[in-house]
Amino acid sequence: MAIIAGVTTKKNARGQITHVTIDVRKHKEVIPMFNEIGIMPKTKFQIECEKGHSVEETREILLKHVRSFEWKK
Repeated sequence: MAIIAGVTTKKNARGQITHVTIDVRKHKEVIPMFNEIGIMPKTKFQIECEKGHSVEETREILLKHVRSFEWKK
């Protein structure tokens, strides 16, 4: 097995891997995966952001609002 910097494993008496330790400072790309599989709970900010509008939805809402103004000519 290849050695990856920032990842360590522990084995039991039979030689089977029982624990994996990942240094998230070196491997920041694994954090979203932990959220998806439920290892790390989502923060209050992440939960609130899921309920928000996407960029496209926000753009449509803003354009509709601006177009509703009566512009002076």
